[in-house]
Amino acid sequence: MIELPIETFLESFPDGAVLISPITKRVIHANTRLTTLPRPTGKRPCYEELAGRTETCPFCPLDQLIADRAGPIEDCAQFRRGRTCMITVRFLPDINGSGLILETVRELAKDQLQYQNFDESERIVLPDMKMLTGLVLIGRDLMGGKPLDEKMEKLLTHLAAVLGNGMGVEAWVELDGRRYGESLPEVSPTILTTEIRVEDRVRGCLYACVPGLSALPDEGEYFLEEVADLIGRQLEIQDLETMLRQSEERYRKLATNLQKEMWSRTDALAKETGYLEGILRSSEDMIITTDLNTCIVEFNLGAEKILGYSSEEVQGRKIADLWVDAAERDRIMEDVTLSGGIRNYETKLLAKSGEIVEISLTLSLLKDAEGRTLGTVGISKDVARERKVRSKLERLNENYRETIHFISHETKNSLIVIGGFVRRLLDAETDPQRLRQLQIVYHHSKFLEAMSRDFLVMSELEHGEFQIRKEPIHDFYEEVILPAMMGLRERYPDSFQSYDASMGGVGAVELTGDRGLLEIVYRNLFGNALKYRHPEGKIAYGVVDQSGFYLFNVWNEGPGVAPDQVEKIFAKFYRVPDETTRSKRGTGLGLYNIRKIIEGHGGKIWCETKPGEWIDFRFVLPKG
Repeated sequence: MIELPIETFLESFPDGAVLISPITKRVIHANTRLTTLPRPTGKRPCYEELAGRTETCPFCPLDQLIADRAGPIEDCAQFRRGRTCMITVRFLPDINGSGLILETVRELAKDQLQYQNFDESERIVLPDMKMLTGLVLIGRDLMGGKPLDEKMEKLLTHLAAVLGNGMGVEAWVELDGRRYGESLPEVSPTILTTEIRVEDRVRGCLYACVPGLSALPDEGEYFLEEVADLIGRQLEIQDLETMLRQSEERYRKLATNLQKEMWSRTDALAKETGYLEGILRSSEDMIITTDLNTCIVEFNLGAEKILGYSSEEVQGRKIADLWVDAAERDRIMEDVTLSGGIRNYETKLLAKSGEIVEISLTLSLLKDAEGRTLGTVGISKDVARERKVRSKLERLNENYRETIHFISHETKNSLIVIGGFVRRLLDAETDPQRLRQLQIVYHHSKFLEAMSRDFLVMSELEHGEFQIRKEPIHDFYEEVILPAMMGLRERYPDSFQSYDASMGGVGAVELTGDRGLLEIVYRNLFGNALKYRHPEGKIAYGVVDQSGFYLFNVWNEGPGVAPDQVEKIFAKFYRVPDETTRSKRGTGLGLYNIRKIIEGHGGKIWCETKPGEWIDFRFVLPKG
């Protein structure tokens, strides 16, 4: 056995050589060819002395070599202290079974980095520990839960640590149209572009700027490809997470909507059930349902009151037991089956007391949502009670009409006397103050006279006393319209200056009608036009000869009415609820009386309007 000093042994190697303790992993001795290393102190572990790392290399083979679980590592390419080296590591055992780790380090020249001595198919590029650690850190950060901006910022930091210090490489990423990091447009170096793909679709690129070099070493290109692949995988995971979140959100909304729909339908069903039960409980009419065997199922409170049975007493009994003529029910069921139902069929039922009850019956088939027949439903009214109520209402209406007629008639007569007396006083009065006071009294008396006349006309129309006595009218203007205008002249002295002939007026039109009633029509229409027109607004009227009838109209410039009021204004006592009518006095009977008179002549009246500008009342009267 030849014994050599450690220094002599290590200096015999043509490349850098170092001995490492397998126990402490500290550098024991290094030869002089490791010029890039500081002189070993024996106080720091090998990964600090040799590789400049601050932590144990995750791919360190020392433990496996010592335990004889791995063979020597031959010519492994690694990046150490800014230089690419070929590393060989082996275990040197001694007689006692312990030993030392021998590591040789050979720096590679630039032309050797292309591995020209190897066939292209056999070339294997192994990144050094720094790159492997960088990949581990990049992969860990990309898998974290932070936003993509923060992930890209950390990724670029790792890239700068791995590539920037040793190779002087600057890197940036463009992803989905957005740039992360700073590109270097002012420099003209070699720029390596590595595509970032997700499912064979390019989502962006990883760019590496290599200043002063024509190419990046193979381990650097491999490192960039792996980083781009990690980014692509992370994008794929994020896309899947986004799809999962969207699906989860859609399913959550769907579940929420389904739950709402379920509660809504349940609530609607409960309300409908409660509504129907409320109808059955509160209806004064008699409601009875039967099944397909003609047995009573539902018997409401109205039926209990009319027939005297409780619901419990009749449920399950045949409906024919309640009929005076049981065979009659079978006969009408044939009509119900063929037509689907009958209406207002008058018949007789037996009450619990034995009394015969006359009813008006509406009977129809009871069906479910699919159209299947479940039985019948009958709604009946107590005809005798209805007749009593109708008779009572008729008596009340009669009393109402007689009262209105009496009051209106007597009031009108008294007001005519008062008005005439005040008129004579006005003609004789010379004192201005008393004259003004008498004019106020006279004005109010004429208004009350007109109001009582409206009530009297309404009463006579409804009471049937106002008979339409048709006779030939040879000149409609002279016999109807002019008297109506004259009747308004006292209340509206300047009224004749307001009538406009732009719509043709009404001349010697001939038709058959009641002069007095038609004069009331025009007196009310002209009176409304004069009352509600704009200041100095015009009033026009006309007639159009149409086959078999005449179309008349009275138009005025004024506020008109809203579209939703054009039907309501003809109702009894109705007045348009706006400022125009609040400032004018009226009864709400004029247009009601007009409609009754025109309909009594076989005609029809309506109005057209442009709110704020004009209103036009139109009506038709037959010629004969």
